[in-house]
Amino acid sequence: MGRSAMEIEVRERLPSMLRRRTWLQGCAAAVAAAAVPVFAQKQDSPGLQPWRPVRMPILDATDLQAGQRRTLDDFAGHALVINFWATWCAPCRVEMPSLNALADRLAPRGLRVVTVNHGEMPARVRQFMAETPLHGTVLLDRSQGQMRAWGAQGLPASFVVDAQGRPRYRAMGELDWLAPQVVAAIESVI
Repeated sequence: MGRSAMEIEVRERLPSMLRRRTWLQGCAAAVAAAAVPVFAQKQDSPGLQPWRPVRMPILDATDLQAGQRRTLDDFAGHALVINFWATWCAPCRVEMPSLNALADRLAPRGLRVVTVNHGEMPARVRQFMAETPLHGTVLLDRSQGQMRAWGAQGLPASFVVDAQGRPRYRAMGELDWLAPQVVAAIESVI
């Protein structure tokens, strides 16, 4: 095949080659996006941020201990910290001691901490909790839909709801729950 014949063949095949290349690039991008773990690094400016969703999300997950579905109605009249986490999430593990301390400190004043495990099997969560107890209600979201419903894009993610059931604050990423400004914000909603 001469040079000009090869050039003609390449020119004829070029549109289909470009379509295939574009398709392969799209597939590669989709695979890369799906492979990104649900994992948030420590925030640049840690702390609670005001949270004003258009509509209050629904909480619907299974209680690890009781095996029953729990909703926000089950916690009516209490200020809540709702924390999404997973056993494999390093920042989640880092913030757990301060979250436990906050729960212990403010429970007598009406604060409830509700932790929602993102997608793991009950046995794995129980095994983790045998080594690292969580102070509060532990819910399981095996469907992994709750985190998205609440607008979280990574773990850990936390939301604060006041005693009247109104959304108040959120934190995306690891948080020091005993930082004075965080404690003051939580105390303001109890």
